[in-house]
Amino acid sequence: MEDKKVYIEITERLGFGMLLASAGGLMDAYSYTVRGKVFATGQTGNFVLAAAQLVEKNYIGFFHAIVPIAAFWAGIFAAWHIFYSICKERHLAWKRGVLVFSILILFITGFIPLSYSNVIADSLVAFAASLQYCAFRRFGTSENYANIFCSGNMRSCADNYYKGIVRKDKDALRRALRYSCILLSFFLGAGIGAIEAGFLHEKTIWTAAIVLSAALTISYVSDVNAHKNAVLTSKA
Repeated sequence: MEDKKVYIEITERLGFGMLLASAGGLMDAYSYTVRGKVFATGQTGNFVLAAAQLVEKNYIGFFHAIVPIAAFWAGIFAAWHIFYSICKERHLAWKRGVLVFSILILFITGFIPLSYSNVIADSLVAFAASLQYCAFRRFGTSENYANIFCSGNMRSCADNYYKGIVRKDKDALRRALRYSCILLSFFLGAGIGAIEAGFLHEKTIWTAAIVLSAALTISYVSDVNAHKNAVLTSKA
């Protein structure tokens, strides 16, 4: 039960979700501005690109768009394999393991030269993004969200703004503001990624790895503090 308590307090806090969303924005900006104008996180764009390239008989372009989609699928399978086979269904350990794996992948990606095929880097980023998306799905007490793209978050945000403003539902308005924070974090992450791409180039992705490292550190520090507080409470 203690693991579940820490999980709720830490990985589902709004601030934690904002960190993950900013990393998601960085990943997408990186793949689009540095690695061949494909999308590593939101695969809808890659479906459109793949279909368009196939119709135009540009089979190299089709391949470039379809491989990140396959990598995204592989990441979902890998995330659940980590959950069941490695972490033995322990949620907090799973989330931390996913963060460590994602950080490692993004760090390696930054070493891939721009002279190499962008398919390699895009696929690695898509794989890391899907790991993050699979493991972190909620913030607050009941809000579901996506930390690597925006469409679902925009719908939930607009829904709650309508209920809050028109129907005078104060709880809905608070939820809308929280979704706004998630969306703004993604936007800022994408903006930072686009700026850094101009001078960091392939190493821009390391900023996303740093953000995820911060989230991982926060998780561990909060866990240690929670255990200390529990010990002090038991002695009181």
